[in-house]
Amino acid sequence: MQRRMIKRDFRQPGSPARFMAFCKKVQHALADNPNLPDSITPFLKQYFEKVDNLDTIYHLALDGGRSLIRERESLSQEIVVLLDQMASILEAAFILNPDALLTTGFTVTKERRSTIRVKLPLIAPADFNVVNTGDLGRALGTASSCPGALVYEIHINLHDPSVEAYWLHKSNFSDPQEMVMDGLAAGNTFFRMRLFGEDGPGPWSGVVSTPIT
Repeated sequence: MQRRMIKRDFRQPGSPARFMAFCKKVQHALADNPNLPDSITPFLKQYFEKVDNLDTIYHLALDGGRSLIRERESLSQEIVVLLDQMASILEAAFILNPDALLTTGFTVTKERRSTIRVKLPLIAPADFNVVNTGDLGRALGTASSCPGALVYEIHINLHDPSVEAYWLHKSNFSDPQEMVMDGLAAGNTFFRMRLFGEDGPGPWSGVVSTPIT
């Protein structure tokens, strides 16, 4: 789910009329809103009182009185601080229910991803190797891990590695540094390995040959 966030567009409110309209919109949306957390209650009373005062001063200042304009601007800055505090509280409270932010009157936007996820193609393991552990019928395969690989698969061939029909699936592994294979027949054995990702298998590694005791 993409996270919703409150846009802090009220920090640059534009004209006094526009800011007044925004404040009244938020006031109306928050009044008797059943979604609100208890932690915002102390801020609501202050906010409602300041918005009501701003409404009165806004209309009085329309006549151009300088003292009233200064008072309007000062009160507007106080309200911006309150809006910032309430926005943070609401985002934290609604992190599991981000759609509830749409009921608050604030401008809501979706969080932009800071990076674009690039899916790397699976490659053939270049350092795949198999050694005889010295135990009867056991060998250990190793290779470097690869981004995007979910499973590491090994096939074995007891005859001719150039004949595809002779290759048999041996085991799947999650750790390419600990690919222990048991139950192998004695004699020279050929091994190859490939990676599986979300979109299926990658290319085969080169063939390695190991004598099994």
